[in-house]
Amino acid sequence: MDRRRGIQYRTEVGYGLRAFDVVVTGAGVIGLSIAYHLSLTGKLKIAVIEKERFPCMGSTAYCTGGIRHQFSSPTNVALTKISLPYLKNFEKEMDYPVYFFHRGYLFVSSNPDRLKEFERNLAVLKDFDVPAEFLAPEEIAGRHPYIRTDDLVGGTTCPLDGYADPYGVTMGYFKQARKRGVEVFLREEVTGIAISNNQVRGVTTSSGRFSCRVLVNAAGPGLPEIGKLAGIEIPARPYRRQVYVCAPLEGIPGRAPLVVDMDTGFYMHTEKSGTMLLGGTDKDSFPGTDTAVDWSLLDGFIESAVLRIPRLQDAQLVRAYVGTRSLTPDYLGIIGEHPDLEGFFIAGGFAGNGFMHSPAIGLIVSQLITEGKCSLLDTAPLSPARLYGDGEKNVF
Repeated sequence: MDRRRGIQYRTEVGYGLRAFDVVVTGAGVIGLSIAYHLSLTGKLKIAVIEKERFPCMGSTAYCTGGIRHQFSSPTNVALTKISLPYLKNFEKEMDYPVYFFHRGYLFVSSNPDRLKEFERNLAVLKDFDVPAEFLAPEEIAGRHPYIRTDDLVGGTTCPLDGYADPYGVTMGYFKQARKRGVEVFLREEVTGIAISNNQVRGVTTSSGRFSCRVLVNAAGPGLPEIGKLAGIEIPARPYRRQVYVCAPLEGIPGRAPLVVDMDTGFYMHTEKSGTMLLGGTDKDSFPGTDTAVDWSLLDGFIESAVLRIPRLQDAQLVRAYVGTRSLTPDYLGIIGEHPDLEGFFIAGGFAGNGFMHSPAIGLIVSQLITEGKCSLLDTAPLSPARLYGDGEKNVF
């Protein structure tokens, strides 16, 4: 039992074959959102299998909680538009605190070539009635005097962008899914997938067997490993992202927008308390799941951070940690049934955007499983089929 929350977790071992309609691998925010939305049908017996001791111990645990509309991809903008109302009302409807608030994102650049990119992105947002705007350097300086602007060509901002607590959202889904009969098995690792006549029949775990008609691979960075158990190569790879935690700093407000320097990747995310989460300069790192902090990256990070926000030269580094995000070749997530294996659904590869889009992902996967189609948006850009052509696997 987690005594902080008073929640009883199921950790039974030694059982025989258990029958379910749907098995979801992964008790992070994606897996639990899917399980919760499936439970709303009231017709399915659902299991979530998680190898860790508690929910929200994988990549969700290291998410910084940002929610944004400012994407170049219309599909990602649509996912945010679907998700935002759920996140704003989450605490009331799911009976769990998530500390949602609008804080805005601010993307800046010193590269003149970015101006056309800003223009294209703003056109996409306009089509979705998202109130984003371009800011000239002097406007940025007026609103956010702690940002160095003398070398900038401008930036874009959106007041609807916000923040919510990833742990709270995950545990809200967990709490409500359990209330609706979803069974969550912790400290269980999927070790095999039963297939017959090219259709999923069940899974084997470290201590038992589950039969099911549908398996949802929502294993985050472990997406490819679960795929391999079914003989499937999933073109998604985990990439490390290192985060530096700094103490509050005078002159940088606690609800400053999340600032992103598009030239270096550097970002600054401030908590309500003023604590700062900084990172982004390792965006071109190699695939991997090692979560040990690489201190050799610190000097390059500091250079990029101080270049954009000079006050950070006085910041006190409290700690650093490493999370992972899963990337696909086209940087869009994968949602849907694999074209070569009936009943094998994939929900992952969201490039670090899975948390903010978790309500939409849960809704979409639920519709695809129960209705065979999605009424919320065109899922073709997210379909697993797009990553496989002419029988050849499109892998990294």
